[in-house]
Amino acid sequence: MRTYSVNLVRELAKAQLNFEALLYFREGLPDEALIGFEKVKWRKVSAPFGWWWTIFQLPPIVHKDRVDIFHAEYSVPPLVLCPTIVTMHDAMSAMFLEPADLKTRLVTNAFILLAVHRSRFVLTPSESAKRDVAQRFFVPKSKIVVTPYGVAETFKPIQKKEAKRLVAEKFGIEGRFILTVNFSRPRKNAHVLAAAFRELLAKKLPVDWLVFVGTCPDSVKRLILQVAGNAAERVIFTGYVSDSDLPILYSAADVFAFPSRYEGFGLPVLEAMACGTPVVAGDAPAINEFAKSAAILVSPNDWRSLAEAIERVLTDEDLAELLRQRGLKLAENFTWARTASLTWQVYQKVVSKP
Repeated sequence: MRTYSVNLVRELAKAQLNFEALLYFREGLPDEALIGFEKVKWRKVSAPFGWWWTIFQLPPIVHKDRVDIFHAEYSVPPLVLCPTIVTMHDAMSAMFLEPADLKTRLVTNAFILLAVHRSRFVLTPSESAKRDVAQRFFVPKSKIVVTPYGVAETFKPIQKKEAKRLVAEKFGIEGRFILTVNFSRPRKNAHVLAAAFRELLAKKLPVDWLVFVGTCPDSVKRLILQVAGNAAERVIFTGYVSDSDLPILYSAADVFAFPSRYEGFGLPVLEAMACGTPVVAGDAPAINEFAKSAAILVSPNDWRSLAEAIERVLTDEDLAELLRQRGLKLAENFTWARTASLTWQVYQKVVSKP
C-alpha cells in the first residue's frame, strides 16, 4: 500500500531519530514522494521474477547491507537473517471475500503465515484487523501492535464554492454529486451504490452525478452502468486522479459514500472527513471502530438503506453540517506522525532485544 509506506517513511525521516531507511525495489524508478530525504536511500535489486527476487535475490543483499530490521507488508523474504516486522493491512486473503484461484490463494497465505510467525512483531491499522489476523493466521495477540493510519496534511477543507469551480474546470463536473473512491474490488460494493443512486434520481432528489474515482476493469464499469439503469448517463468515471487533486474532489462532493463490506481500516473515509465532507459508509467493523460517531453507517449490502442515508444528508443541511464538524474533529486525531511514532516504538523494542 503506497500511501502507508510513503507516509510512514516520510514521517520517520522528518523526525529527529537515529534512523536511516534503505528502500529496496526490483523495477521502475524510486518514488518521487520520497526523493530528497537525507535519511532515505534507494537500492535497486534486479531479478527476472518477483518470487525469485523475494526468495533468493534480496536476502544476501540485505545481509551485506547489515540491515538492523527488515520491515515489509504482508510477507517478508524467508531467507532474510535479520529481525523482521510485517505490516498486515488486513486478513482478506484468508477471508474468501474476493475471487482468487486456488494456487494464488495457497501461495499467498503460505508466505503470510511464514511472515507473521517469524517476525518479531506484526503491525495492523485497527483492532478489527488485529482480531482478524490473530484468528485467521493463528498469531498471538501479544505480538500484534495496532498502529492506526493517518491523514496526509494535503487533505484539508477547500471552500465549497472554490472546490466546485476547480472540479468543473479540471473534470467537467458541475452541480451536486456523490463521490466514492477505490471502488474496483467486489467487496467495495460499487453496484450497491449504483442501485442507491438510481433510487435517488428516481425520487428526483437534489443530486446530479455519481462520481467514481480510480481505475477499474471494463467489466466493473459495465456492471455499475447496468445496475444504474436509467441513471447510467449520470455516472462519471474519472479514472486515475493524482494525490494533489483528490482533496479538491473530496471538498467539492456533497456526500462521500463508501459501502465497503470489509476494510482493514478504511482510509478514504478519514480522508473525506478531513476535507469536511459528510460520510455515509458501510458498517464494516474497522470503519465502525473509528467512524461511528462522525458518519452514518448502514448495512453495506442494503442499497435501500444506503439510499435513505444519502437522502438524509442531501436534504437535511443541519445533519450534513453536524457530520462535517464531527468528521473534521475526528480526523484531527489521526496523523502519519503518530503512526510513525508508534512504529518507531516497535523498532526500538526489536533492536533492544537481540
